[in-house]
Amino acid sequence: MRIENKLKKGFKRMGLLIGIMAIFSFVIIQALIISGGKNESNVQVDYVIILGARLYGEAPSRSLLERIRTATYYLKKNKNIKVIATGGQGDNEDISEAEAIKRELVKNDIDIKRIIVEDKSRSTAENLKYSLEKIKEDGFLGKKARILLVTNGYHLYRSKKIATLLGYEGYGLPAKTPLISLPKSHIREFLSIIKFYIEKENIKKM
Repeated sequence: MRIENKLKKGFKRMGLLIGIMAIFSFVIIQALIISGGKNESNVQVDYVIILGARLYGEAPSRSLLERIRTATYYLKKNKNIKVIATGGQGDNEDISEAEAIKRELVKNDIDIKRIIVEDKSRSTAENLKYSLEKIKEDGFLGKKARILLVTNGYHLYRSKKIATLLGYEGYGLPAKTPLISLPKSHIREFLSIIKFYIEKENIKKM
């Protein structure tokens, strides 16, 4: 019985320690998410990249609409900068996310000649990898493209880290996150950031 009691106490202590570590890491990562979500649109960049998000059929989700609205406002003030609409076609989506972004930008009076479509990607890392290929195809001659990433604020920290790994000089322009999806988005991003650090070396080799 003494051995069993000792084992139970040991498991309780281990569970408590794991719980404390999980809470601590969650708090630290949320602090990184908040600090990484600042507006850096005052920096001169070569391209704007709108990161894709969920569609309902052909209709952008509220999160994606906020990204498009935020990018539209910037693009109307900075008329010489091209924009890359990113995102492939996911499950239950009738068109690619990039196509949906393009359509909304055109509706918002952004010249179609300024819009580059990247419609193969299935993740943030692929958004940025394939966008870099599009930038090279567009004739960019600089050593390192300076990009303004437009996505919801919670997503910017990880997006900029991935951009740096892939050879960009990345800056952020945060779009609003709908209140209804805020808690879920932050929890999901917490897990995505942990996954990012685990897979960091693989992303570098993409």
